[in-house]
Parts: sequence; structure tokens; C-alpha cells
Amino acid sequence: MNLENELLNTAITLAKKAGLALLGSNGNVQVLSKKGDHSNIVTAADAASEAIIVQGIRQQYPDHSIIAEETGCDLRGSGFTWVVDPLDGTSNYAAGIPWFGVLIAVLQGKKPVAAVIHIPSTGDVYSAQAGRGAFKNGEPIFVANNHMLADVLWAYGMDAGSTDEEAEHNAYLLKLLRRVRNIRATNSLMDPAYTAEGRLGGMLNQSTRLWDIAAPMLIVQEAGGLYTDLTGQQLDLDISGSAADKEYAVLAGAPLLHSEVAALVRDSLLHCKAGHAGGVISV
Repeated sequence: MNLENELLNTAITLAKKAGLALLGSNGNVQVLSKKGDHSNIVTAADAASEAIIVQGIRQQYPDHSIIAEETGCDLRGSGFTWVVDPLDGTSNYAAGIPWFGVLIAVLQGKKPVAAVIHIPSTGDVYSAQAGRGAFKNGEPIFVANNHMLADVLWAYGMDAGSTDEEAEHNAYLLKLLRRVRNIRATNSLMDPAYTAEGRLGGMLNQSTRLWDIAAPMLIVQEAGGLYTDLTGQQLDLDISGSAADKEYAVLAGAPLLHSEVAALVRDSLLHCKAGHAGGVISV
């Protein structure tokens, strides 16, 4: 077994183990704290899931770095970094909505080489290795092959903590709504998972962190999609000690659809800037 296979298998095993722990406490959710704005909560399940994953990584790869949502950055000498979201969709989880799960990615340098999205409520495992395609439960998956935005659903997400400027920029949401079949909003790992397997044409999220995007990026790309910033530019992942502080706005989807939405966003941002200059916000 080569190293990338070993890394992926370890990530899948740990994601499933953490997922079982999440299912075991679902329905009895203890909110421990709030981070940032009121919409961002931390539960006991976040901490328990992360402990399972981090302990498993440390046992097998003691020299690898780990960047995890709850415990932060533990940077070591290896060129490999594990990026962990132990419970993506915490608010959904706390509300008893099954749109939650585990995200684990392994980066070599800044490049994701193995990735897992695990959805405990269905048991589904989405996985990818760099250059080897994307899979759902071991079967190959691909992004949507539609050529028209009007034929697809598009996922959209943002947090309450988004700035006023970001909220103004969300004028492109109305433009997008007019172009696609409809908008969906789980604000969770369901969006990239469904994008990778073609259920959604794509997704746009205004406010994410490294642990939200590292695994989805590789899986969507290996499924044949694009995963960029909102204007279509390549993302630069921060794996430094300040990685937790950097926010990302991301756009992902089938290439033709992605390009059309990126152009729509660029146009909206230009109009927004022009509106500020003239005292009018243009939609």
C-alpha cells in the first residue's frame, strides 16, 4: 500500500469512527459555547469527535501537523498537514437536522492529496486522492454534465457574521436565483458532496475557513469540477500558525456552470463598486 492510500484509508476510518460518536449523542446536544457571532456554536460532540480524530492521527503519524477547528494548529516538522472539521453543520446537528458530518483532508505542502466527507446519517463516504478521481462509497462520481444554469439547483451559504460589505455583495444571490432552477441552502458539507456527485450544479459560500474547504476542494476537483474563489481565481490555502484566522469565499461546480456564475459574481462586484461611487447599490 502506498502512502497516499494509507493516508486516505486512515482518514476514512477516523471519519467513520467520529461519525458513530456523533450519531450516539445526536438528540442530546450540549452547547458548550459560541464562537464569533451567535450563529456559530460549539457542542460537546464537536470536542468529542475532534478528540477521536486527533488521537488517531497522533498515534499513526506523530510527526504530521494538524489544523483542527476546535483545538487549532499543532504544527510539526513533517510536510504533511491534516485539516479536520470534526462536526461540519453544527447548527443543523444541534437542531436535529441530519445535514452534518465530518471533513478530513491531508495536505502535502499546500496541496490536498487525500480527502474525506462523511455523512453519518446516511453512512455515505465521499473520498478522493489527488489524480485518482472522486468516489462515493467506492463508486466513481462526477459533477453535473448540464450546460445550462436553468437546469440545475445551486447551493448558497453565508454566516450571520459576514460583514456589511459582504452582505451588499450578496446582490449576486438575486441574480443567481434568476438564472438557476432554484437555490438550496444547507450551509454544510452536503453542498460540496452533492456538487461532486452532480445532484447540484454547484455551490457558493460567502464565509468559510480552511477546515470547511480543504477536503471538499479535492473531492470536487477530482470529480471533474472547479473549486475557486468567487471570481474564479485559484485559492491559496494558509497552513501557517494563523490558518484559523483566514476566511475564504468559495465557488465550486461543473466547469461550464462555474465559469458562468463566476462571471455573474464579477459583474455584480463591479456594479457594487460603481454603486458605492455613485451612492447607489445596483442589483
